[in-house]
Amino acid sequence: MCGKSHLRPGKLATVATAAPQRLRCNSNPSQGKYMVVVTNLTVTNAKRINVTNWVTVRDVFGPQQIPDPSPRGDCVVQATTGPRNDEAEWSQIAWRGGEAVYGNPNQRLVKRQAAGSTTITASIGTNTDRLVLWTLWAEVSVLTKGPRPPNAKPWSAGTPFPGPDQCGAHDVQSPLMGTNARGQIVAVAKLSPPGIGQVLSATGKHTLFNLRREVAAHDFTDGTRQAFKKSTGGWVDDTLQGMQVLTSAASDEIYDTDAPDLPAGAQTAETYNNFRQWLEWDGRPCSNYGYWHWQARWKDQQVTLKDVGQGSITLPAQAFYKKP
Repeated sequence: MCGKSHLRPGKLATVATAAPQRLRCNSNPSQGKYMVVVTNLTVTNAKRINVTNWVTVRDVFGPQQIPDPSPRGDCVVQATTGPRNDEAEWSQIAWRGGEAVYGNPNQRLVKRQAAGSTTITASIGTNTDRLVLWTLWAEVSVLTKGPRPPNAKPWSAGTPFPGPDQCGAHDVQSPLMGTNARGQIVAVAKLSPPGIGQVLSATGKHTLFNLRREVAAHDFTDGTRQAFKKSTGGWVDDTLQGMQVLTSAASDEIYDTDAPDLPAGAQTAETYNNFRQWLEWDGRPCSNYGYWHWQARWKDQQVTLKDVGQGSITLPAQAFYKKP
């Protein structure tokens, strides 16, 4: 004890002691120290599919082959901090991944002109938040020869009179025409980057895929042009989701099986078709077109032409076989 004692002999003194003080985190800096943390990360032009993963569709440079009404441009990752979410707190963020956004220390830029994945972390001291941004794209090809991919639906799932279990142009049975022709194909959408299909399948978001198909066709029976929905010459929706396989997204592939045939005619029948297919995810195109064609002719109970292949053909304005 400092100084002289003023205790009288024979008297006990009661000495008051101060309660021990604790250092507290406080959201008001005027009342003491406080802790800054990253409370959330969000991404523009992307869809969140679980706690960590976000998905965006590749923004193709220049004109889009398939118009997409969604906003174009890069993705911006933005951090929210607490307790105040202001520039003083943002200046403490240590970023990894992406590019700096001038004048916005709470943001990072991620370009999406190529398929890939980018991991972004935002840290303040030992507090860290993290996300993975996947940029999705697909290449659509059409198999017109060779065996059916094992995971694709068989043609028997869509017609009672399929050809053999092979892609290509085949003669098939027909109760009305004796012999008909069928062009059997499998469209394949290959997903990029590798592994994105597993992420989407694990979160149930593979169901947002749709392998679209359109057809432009000219059909003739007995020398007369047939006017119906798919024979207008313009592009008409021909998507059949029941013949798609989406569960194969886990292996980064989506399948669509198709097998167009000839229209029914009494003496002659002709069909000329161009198809184009593309992949969509969550209603947004995520591929360019894959083109293929189918043409066939029939006369007097016999198939006289059958051809299925990649690319497009010229749709004839007149029938090959004249009116009887």
